[in-house]
Amino acid sequence: MAEDKYLFKFMVADPAKQPDQKGEMGNGVDGESRSCYRSVADLFTHSPRAKMDLADHLATELGLTQDDKARLSLNLSTLESAFSRDENTLKVSTIDEDLPPGSPYRKSEADVLEIFVRVNRQGTPLTRSDLIFSMLKLNWKESAEALPEFVRTINTGNAFELDTDFVIRCLFAVCDLGTKLDLDLLRRRTNVQKLRSNFGECCSAIQSAVDFVQADCSCQSSSVLGGTSTLVPFVYYLFRTKNHEIPDSQISNAKKALYLLGLARPFRRWGESRLGAFIRADLQPLGVMSDHRFPLERVVKWVRYWEGIDGWEKLLQANHLLTLHLIQGLTGAKVQYERNAPQIDHIFPRSELRKKHVDEGLINHFANFWILARGKNQNKSNRHPADYFRDVSDGVLKQALIPREMLDYRRYTTFLRVRRDKMIERIKNRLEMADDDFLQ
Repeated sequence: MAEDKYLFKFMVADPAKQPDQKGEMGNGVDGESRSCYRSVADLFTHSPRAKMDLADHLATELGLTQDDKARLSLNLSTLESAFSRDENTLKVSTIDEDLPPGSPYRKSEADVLEIFVRVNRQGTPLTRSDLIFSMLKLNWKESAEALPEFVRTINTGNAFELDTDFVIRCLFAVCDLGTKLDLDLLRRRTNVQKLRSNFGECCSAIQSAVDFVQADCSCQSSSVLGGTSTLVPFVYYLFRTKNHEIPDSQISNAKKALYLLGLARPFRRWGESRLGAFIRADLQPLGVMSDHRFPLERVVKWVRYWEGIDGWEKLLQANHLLTLHLIQGLTGAKVQYERNAPQIDHIFPRSELRKKHVDEGLINHFANFWILARGKNQNKSNRHPADYFRDVSDGVLKQALIPREMLDYRRYTTFLRVRRDKMIERIKNRLEMADDDFLQ
C-alpha cells in the first residue's frame, strides 16, 4: 500500500467473501500487514450510520491511525459518489426506452449490432474477426454453425490450428475483397451475399490446401511454416483451379513456393498488406485469365524484396524451425505424450559457448540447432556434445547431418561451416532448386 495515496485494493469475488483475510494492505499492530475485504455491492447497501460503524470496526481491526481512519471514511464516500453521482464515470443508455414495442422507429438487430461494433472499436475487447463473425451471423444465420463446425473438422488429425480468423480472411480473399478484415465492407449486402455464396467453395479450397501441404510437402503444422498466413495464397490459387486441385504440371512450383514462403516468413509482419499485394499483382490476374500456372518466379522476387534475402544461408536462418524439419524429415505432427513434444536444441550448449565468449550470431546459427524430444532435451542439459551424442546412433546423426568427429569446442567454427554447407545442399535438393533459381 502506498500510504499517502490508497487504502483500497480491488479483488475478485472470492477474496471479498472472506471478511477478515490477512493480506498485503493496512498497517496493523506491531507492523503486521493485514487487509479486510468487503464487497462493493455490500458497501452500496450500507446506511450512513453503517458506514461509520464499518470505519470504526476497520480502524480497530487494522490498527489504523486517526489520519488513516479519516482517509478511510473519505474513500468510502468517494467510492459511492464515483458510481452514483459522477455522470462522467459510468454512463448507461437504454436503447428505445421511450418507444412502444410495435413502433417502426425502434432499433433493429442490425442497428444494435452497429452500436456494439462502434463501442468495441474504441477498445480491444474483441478481435476484428469476432466482430465480423457477429455481422456475418446477422445477415447469414447459417454461418453461426457452419463456420465453427468447419474450423473443428479442418483441424482434426493435424497441428495447423486454423481458426475463424483464418477462414474469414481466406473468404475475403477469394471474394476479391482483400485480405484485411474490414468491417466497413460488410455494410454492403452485396459483399455479404458474395461471402455467403462462395463459402462452400472456399472451404473446399482450404481443405485442398491442407491436403497439399500434408501429402505433397510432408508438413502438418502451420507454426512450422511461419504461421497460417502462409497458406492463404494457396487457398486463393486453389479456389480458382479446376476441382480445386493443383495441376500436375504445377505441383513442383507450388511446393517450391510454399517452402520459400515458409522459410522466409514474409507474412509474419505486415501480413495483410503483403498478402493483398501478392494476390492482386500475381494471383488475381492469372485467375481472371484461367491461367493455372503458379507464379514461382514472382514468389522469389517478393521474398528477396520483402525480406532482403539474397542467399541460402539467410533463407535457412530466417525460419530454422522449418529448416530443421526439412533436414530431419519431420512433419510437425501432433504428439500424444508431452515428453515427446519436439524442441529446438543447441548441439553445442549455449551456456558453455557464452563462457567461451563465442559471438551470439554463431551460437544461434541454424547449424548449431537440431530438434530433440522435450524429455531428452531436459536430460541433455549443458553436457559436452561428444559425451551426450556418444549414445546417439550413427543413423540419427547422419539424418541430422551432425558430424560426430567435430563435436569438439576447439573445432566449433569448422563444425558450423561444414554442417551449414551440408544443410544448404540438402535443402536445395529437397526444394529441387539450383542457385540460379533463387539467386537470379
